[in-house]
Amino acid sequence: MASDTERRLRSADRRATTSVVGVVLLVGVTVTLAATVTTAGFALTTATHSTTPTVAVDPDPLDASDGWPDGQTIRLVHRSGPPVNVSRLTLVVSVPDGRSAHLTGFPTRRLTPEHVAGADLFDRSYAGIDGELDAAHTDGQWEAGEVLEVRLARGHVDVTPGDRVSVAVVDSETNVAMAEVTVVASE
Repeated sequence: MASDTERRLRSADRRATTSVVGVVLLVGVTVTLAATVTTAGFALTTATHSTTPTVAVDPDPLDASDGWPDGQTIRLVHRSGPPVNVSRLTLVVSVPDGRSAHLTGFPTRRLTPEHVAGADLFDRSYAGIDGELDAAHTDGQWEAGEVLEVRLARGHVDVTPGDRVSVAVVDSETNVAMAEVTVVASE
């Protein structure tokens, strides 16, 4: 028969083993949970940004005159990147006096109140938009080498040489900018 001392030692060994196993299990659960949360966070971030294409855009100088056909026309040329469905585009335009507007609902033949949110900056005639935004001239895709054109309305905005107009091309589904440029007015 085992003595009291032997029984106490065996009991202490079992308790010490139980504590070690408990600590190992808690550390394992904590590491697994942290890895799961981190992986889910990265997956969500990647999924959001991977659906928004990035496009290289070159702006043509903004003609500060009211001359036909180029006066006060913002012209953006798609230089590289994937084709973009124009129905997903939102143009955010900010003029030197601080006013800005959002344009949506492309392609269209001309800008109407349904297309403009914000300041009244744009020519609403059929000359107000052109290129891939114009329903008469587009295949629905803005591809490398193709142009987006929006004309500022004379009297609503009068740009002068040296003025800077900011334009962001935004993916309306993800609300993430695909391109941001500053257009400088020239004579």
